[in-house]
Amino acid sequence: MATTSRPAVQRVRPPKAPYRVVNRVIRWLLSEPSRAGRVGRHLLLLHVTGRRTGRDLVFPVAYRPAGDGRLLVLTNSPWRVNLRGRPDVAVTLLGRRRPARAELVEDPDRVATAYRHLIEAVGHRRAGRRMGIRINVPRTPTHEELAEAARREGLALVYLDVSGGVR
Repeated sequence: MATTSRPAVQRVRPPKAPYRVVNRVIRWLLSEPSRAGRVGRHLLLLHVTGRRTGRDLVFPVAYRPAGDGRLLVLTNSPWRVNLRGRPDVAVTLLGRRRPARAELVEDPDRVATAYRHLIEAVGHRRAGRRMGIRINVPRTPTHEELAEAARREGLALVYLDVSGGVR
């Protein structure tokens, strides 16, 4: 019997049906300052225009400070393609909608560097759950393993420069 080994890093695919309901609730919570509260310190609403449909799309996403005044979103979701060549977006941050500029980073080396830095900051045991990935090795994945996962799984970074700053 052939054994298949899992890659060091894999994308986590959450179940679709429960997330549809959860995302509706999260969108409602984050849409007003009086409701955003604690959850708004880690989640925001990203407003993008569909590149084929032209429709306004809204996605709840987790963010963290990037260290340079921008916000960092880690993603492996298909919505990211709407940002290719279209940096003008809006965010609802702590219940307030603001214009923003998005920089989509899909270069595997840059993605691997950022993921590795974040994994090292929180420890490989806790990082996977926080980053939407599964780490299948008992250590911090190497740069090469993370770059290969970025290529295979579509891991990407989105840097958001929010007009009006973040409080």
